[in-house]
Amino acid sequence: MPIDIEPPCISSNESPREILAHDFPSLGELPIQGGWGYTRDDAVIIDKNDPVVSKGLPFDGVSIEYAFVEPRAYEELIIFRPENDRYSRINTNTLGQKLTSHNNRHYDVLTFEVTALPDKDWEELKAEWEGPNGYTSHEFDLKAHKNKRDAPTIRYVTEYWFDITSFYGS
Repeated sequence: MPIDIEPPCISSNESPREILAHDFPSLGELPIQGGWGYTRDDAVIIDKNDPVVSKGLPFDGVSIEYAFVEPRAYEELIIFRPENDRYSRINTNTLGQKLTSHNNRHYDVLTFEVTALPDKDWEELKAEWEGPNGYTSHEFDLKAHKNKRDAPTIRYVTEYWFDITSFYGS
């Protein structure tokens, strides 16, 4: 059973757009402004009119939402953490989605469960799995291995607020 923790929150002077473009170059520059999306006031603003958006192609704002989710979790659990307090085997699982409006702005709120293993536990489990008495061995106890994996796994539920006003209803 994973250990429930409080969702980590990123605090930075640089914008999420700048940070993600630097840390995840294959993502490219996302057409976003605003914050990290923890609350409505900190929403990620998706801008279909941003200069990085290809003109002449249909705009897919939902894809941008999902492109943002995993990198934010990686920032929370790896990049913005001290080296001895980082995580591996990070998984994001969609729990829900809702549309809401406030002051003529439209928001898509995605709820995710995030799970991960502390790096030190991941390294030990990986060594056990790949070792001479690992998963290819007749003596390997898969159930015990899974229990060892689950015990230190952390879990948190978090929201991702996206201001979708620029493309809502189009």
